[in-house]
Amino acid sequence: MLRRAIEIEPDAITLPDEPTDERARAYVGLANIASRYLQRMRTRIAAGLISPRAVLVGRVRGTGTGVSFGRFLDMLEGSKGLALLSPFEGSPTVAGAVLEGRHFAGPERDDAFLKLRFDAGSDDLPMHAHEGSDRFIFVLSGRGCYHISPDPLDGFTGCGIAHVPVRERDVLMFPRDTIHTFSTDPEALLLLSYHAPYIPLDDPKQYTLPSTRVAPARLPSSVSAQVACDPAWTCVA
Repeated sequence: MLRRAIEIEPDAITLPDEPTDERARAYVGLANIASRYLQRMRTRIAAGLISPRAVLVGRVRGTGTGVSFGRFLDMLEGSKGLALLSPFEGSPTVAGAVLEGRHFAGPERDDAFLKLRFDAGSDDLPMHAHEGSDRFIFVLSGRGCYHISPDPLDGFTGCGIAHVPVRERDVLMFPRDTIHTFSTDPEALLLLSYHAPYIPLDDPKQYTLPSTRVAPARLPSSVSAQVACDPAWTCVA
């Protein structure tokens, strides 16, 4: 798959004045930035600038004093945190919890965040697609690998899969129908996945396996390792 830098207008997480509940404000702030970036991705797909099954990878970080991405996450989880349940999507090494927007920020919302944990050595969640919703994912902690196929669901062969190393503070976004999965090796991986829209986990339309079943355990055992600077640079002058 072709790897190249794509310029997207920068954006920032801001907390709305309403609602007044702290968790709801954090939910809306994080959901809003994910929604805006997903819309920019869709615009580029419609214009033919990127593939309809591409993944865009970036980084999130705070700049300046008094701001912290971690603070928004703490507000979203609340004092009790989120209890993650396993197995998730049939994998005993994956656990998850759902935060539906309609429960936190208003009954009109149709989105959700899922907090997901891939245990160290997780390599059994097969390549799959979400036919009904787009994804924006924050990597909260750990390291792992994101695997993506350029094939459509009805033409998936298991060949040509790209492997993208991910770590804490990386962000990924990709459109519905993209065949993908995650795996881990020595470290666990913790994700916050934004679903637009959210399709309940027990709905058959939420998760689709292609006819050819491929799990990370069948993929190459290593990814080309390197230490390098990100390809995108910001010019301040």
